[in-house]
Amino acid sequence: MKWYAIHTQSGEESKLKNAIEQLIAEKGMQESFGEIIVPEVEIEDKKDGKTKIVKKNLYPGYVFIQMEFSEDALLLVKDVPFSRKPLFIGEKKRFLTPKQKQSFAMPMVITEAEIQKIKRMLEEGEVSGSSATMYEKGEMILIKDGPFAGFKAVIDDVKEGKEKLEVLVNIFGRSTPVELNFSQVEKVED
Repeated sequence: MKWYAIHTQSGEESKLKNAIEQLIAEKGMQESFGEIIVPEVEIEDKKDGKTKIVKKNLYPGYVFIQMEFSEDALLLVKDVPFSRKPLFIGEKKRFLTPKQKQSFAMPMVITEAEIQKIKRMLEEGEVSGSSATMYEKGEMILIKDGPFAGFKAVIDDVKEGKEKLEVLVNIFGRSTPVELNFSQVEKVED
C-alpha cells in the first residue's frame, strides 16, 4: 500500500476521514485501505488575555490515506462527500478506468519517509506557529514560479515561521542563494 494526499475544504478534514472510514466499512473494502491520518496537534491559543488549548491541523485541507491503488479504491475516495480531489504529480496525467470509463488524474504518492516525519512531528510536538513543513536542508526542489521557474535547487535553510526557503540555484556554474516562498516550489520526486 502507498500513501496519498486527498484535498478537501479546510476545516472538513475530520469529516472526510470519518466519511471514508464509514464507506470502507459499508463496502467491505478494508483490505484495500490502511491508515488515514489528519495531522492535528494541540496548541495554546491566546485571545483577550485568556489561554485555551485548541487543535490545529498541520496541513489544512489535506488528509493522508494509505491505500492500494485500484479503480474501486479511487472511486470510493472520489465519491466521498468533502473530497475535492487527489493531489497531482506535476502535470495532470490522466488514465481511463476500465469499469466506469471515467478519466482520473493520477494521485500524488506521499513517500513513507514523509509520513514518518509527520508522525514524528505529531509524537514530539515539533510544530511551528504557522504551518509545519516537509522541507529539509539539503533536499532537492523544483522552482515553479518566479524568475527561476523550471530550475532545480538545493534547500540551504528552512524558515518555517515565514514559510520561506533559502535555496541554492546553480546559475552559470555558481551556486546562487535565492529566497522563495513555500508556494513557489515543489518537491522533486526520487
